Amino acid sequence: MIKGKLINNNSRNLVIVFQAVGVLSKEDFEEIINNRVTQDEVSIKHQKYSWYKFGNVDYADYFFIEDRFSSSYGWYMIDSGKSVINEFNKELEKFIVENGYNSVTAFGSSKGGSGALLYGLINPRINRVFSLVPQIHPVDYIDKYLGKYRSLFFPKNNLDIELYFNNIYFNEELYKDGSHLNTKVYLYTGVGDEQYKPALEFNQFLSKKLGNDCNIIINTSLKNHNPIVLDNVPFVRSALKLIANDEIMRGPRLSNIRENILLLRDK
Repeated sequence: MIKGKLINNNSRNLVIVFQAVGVLSKEDFEEIINNRVTQDEVSIKHQKYSWYKFGNVDYADYFFIEDRFSSSYGWYMIDSGKSVINEFNKELEKFIVENGYNSVTAFGSSKGGSGALLYGLINPRINRVFSLVPQIHPVDYIDKYLGKYRSLFFPKNNLDIELYFNNIYFNEELYKDGSHLNTKVYLYTGVGDEQYKPALEFNQFLSKKLGNDCNIIINTSLKNHNPIVLDNVPFVRSALKLIANDEIMRGPRLSNIRENILLLRDK
């Protein structure tokens, strides 16, 4: 089930990079839904890994994992209306154990941020999460931007299933086995991001469970979803290194307004 690319830097630390939406275009979705492209051809497109240059480091191995479900994407959760979470999580844990990693950080942006957050919370082998502008309510995103292709994600009209995935981060079942208690979480969002308010709501929800291990970094500009991240790549790179090495979050453009709440001044 797990497909991707490992950059082996001979480290016992691992950064797992969950992929964002950009590998497939609207034209690709048209081809997929009209059966004018093979899944082998779709698979090749998924091998264009976001953040790939980040892997040229000495502090961690990097594993870039694909999200090739529902003939397109699945937010690492959904495969044509069915959950892949338990199976994917078991395979991810097996990969970590078999490769002997001592410390693991889940990282991603947008859809990738959603995946990093989910498995960072439920996988007992993942210690830290750096989730950039995640879709806290992924089905809302699908309805807004990929509504024409929603039959790929939900071939049957089942409101209960859609509500489950849309509100999964607030589902208490996610936290029953306590795996989240071993994880330090950093959320990065911005005032201009379309899911800024859900991110704040989730941060408050998770803070009650993790206390000081739940952190949020807020970009104070009014830039929207993509520029919040792409205009601040040097910050993302340095912050990821700090998080992966379990060091104190710091930077010349960062300021604390309260413990575990940081503001980032956009460059």
